[in-house]
Amino acid sequence: MIDAKLIKERAAALGADLCRIAPVERFGDAPEGFRPTDIVKGCRSVIVLAARFPASTISGSSQAAYTFVRHRMIDKLDSITFRLSSELDFEGVRAIPIPSSDPYEYWDEERRHGRGILSLKHAAVLAGLGKMGKNTLLINDRLGNMLWLGAVLVDIALEPDPPADYEACIPGCTVCIDSCPAEALDGVTIDQSLCRSRMGKETEGGGWVIACNLCRVICPRCKGITK
Repeated sequence: MIDAKLIKERAAALGADLCRIAPVERFGDAPEGFRPTDIVKGCRSVIVLAARFPASTISGSSQAAYTFVRHRMIDKLDSITFRLSSELDFEGVRAIPIPSSDPYEYWDEERRHGRGILSLKHAAVLAGLGKMGKNTLLINDRLGNMLWLGAVLVDIALEPDPPADYEACIPGCTVCIDSCPAEALDGVTIDQSLCRSRMGKETEGGGWVIACNLCRVICPRCKGITK
């Protein structure tokens, strides 16, 4: 029988460091068109998974290494959600994996604003994986903001996890807002057009690297709340 315990065990075996579950009813405030039931009619549960971004990566002086690891994290989560979905499908469960990054369909050219088919950060909050920080990154009590996320939508009701019972940010802390070189943060959301103007850059050889990840690195809870 497929249940929450079995799914979490399988997610861990596939490489996920965290796995939590949210019932579809928690997504009632999500924007129309971006709710789980807009993607899968009959969706009843959202399985949210996270893998730890190697913390040592942010200590290097070259953004090439950080960019490389970021790409591999995308590959890792997409592989986990694909394989978990395939296994559930084989067991007769309708299971749809959500891309951990690209592709996404919504794009506002004027605002330089993209939106995935499901907000993985908000799904993670609803599933109890953590809370959203003022830097708009998910913060988990044990792994901080060094996480990459994925999700699987299923048409079966699974035992849900409770929301996280801790606060993401230190009270009164605004270090990410004050330090953002693009002034893209306001403590609630992020101006993607401003962020994109500084976040990535093309190299002389025609490559591309992430040029700024300061909001992740500078956060006092980057590596966890208890550390």
